[in-house]
Amino acid sequence: MSRAALDASEAGTTESVSIWFRLLSCHALILQELRRELDEHTTVPRFDLLASLHRHDGQTLAGLSRALLVTAGNITGLVDRAERDGVVARKPDPADRRVGRVWLTDRGRTLIQTVLPAHAKQVHAVLRGLPARERKELRRLLGTLRDHLSPRSGPPKPAPARTNGHSARMRA
Repeated sequence: MSRAALDASEAGTTESVSIWFRLLSCHALILQELRRELDEHTTVPRFDLLASLHRHDGQTLAGLSRALLVTAGNITGLVDRAERDGVVARKPDPADRRVGRVWLTDRGRTLIQTVLPAHAKQVHAVLRGLPARERKELRRLLGTLRDHLSPRSGPPKPAPARTNGHSARMRA
């Protein structure tokens, strides 16, 4: 490989690492802002759980683990605590009683329906510092990156254990 090709490869690697760190730092900063609002009502992991069930109620623990990108152990503890607090309930699947499903309770449904609109407004407030045209372009670029990274077949695999149990709320 020529010296010019090596230099270009190193520059590309440096740029890729810089992009990765910018994504991480933006994620951390946005999450910090969103936590402030959510802390009045719930935790970020519980919000993610309730929002996932709001989109598709009656998921299995394995399905929730995949959807929230957390380990089976994390989701079990999260659901245990949410069930203890009366915002979700576990019920056997009527078609296969060996399978348990997690459902929002009335209390959980009320909570997520209260928090979701405020959360959406807060997300917009955090991102409105970018002009609309740049937000649209960022969404397009991140969608392209997501599509590039997504497995070509089958559901996504659960992510390795994470210290904060946080997942991506918006997939689109």
